[in-house]
Amino acid sequence: MTKEQMLADLDYASQLAKDGANTPLLGGSIGLMWGILLTLILGYQYLILAQKISFPPETLAIAWIAYGLIGGTGSAILGRRIDRMPGANSVNNRVETFVWIMFVGAIVTTAIGSILNMLLGQGDQTVWNTVLVFAFAGQGMAYGIVAKLAKEKILHLASFASFAFSAVVFMMIHDPVIYLIGSIGAVITIILPNLILGAQAKSVTAQHG
Repeated sequence: MTKEQMLADLDYASQLAKDGANTPLLGGSIGLMWGILLTLILGYQYLILAQKISFPPETLAIAWIAYGLIGGTGSAILGRRIDRMPGANSVNNRVETFVWIMFVGAIVTTAIGSILNMLLGQGDQTVWNTVLVFAFAGQGMAYGIVAKLAKEKILHLASFASFAFSAVVFMMIHDPVIYLIGSIGAVITIILPNLILGAQAKSVTAQHG
């Protein structure tokens, strides 16, 4: 490595520090919102499919549409607030935002494919159930990437837990109980980590406020 290359690397590392590479992750409020919504809708889907309540299965479509609309609107509102916070443009936060956008794209694509498969008469409820498997697996990967970048231990734990829930759901793919498991998984892998991240971000913001 030449002297010029070494100096370039040092300049690059210095620029990352100036950009706020070590600032806290600010997306905790958005993650918390989605975690609560997901916990509720997966629990509702379990109650419907397991016939624990007498609501018609058709209400699931309405529930999932409401889930998307509420979550999307909430993300837009919270996102604008986060954009005004110190450190919003740091490397960590920009990468975190992009990773989760890609995650949503992957899950939406999987869900659309599953719906089309069932509409064409090639599959059944099990096809839709696989979306939950991919969701936990994709979530584990997303958490792992952000955890490595931000050096957040809680996200490493959330990543491992997400992979574990993906395996359990896959193991019981034909049983409606996977939605109850998924609801519990949302609490453990989404709500709890984002409560911690939110508290950390609030503490750092208060110190620099």
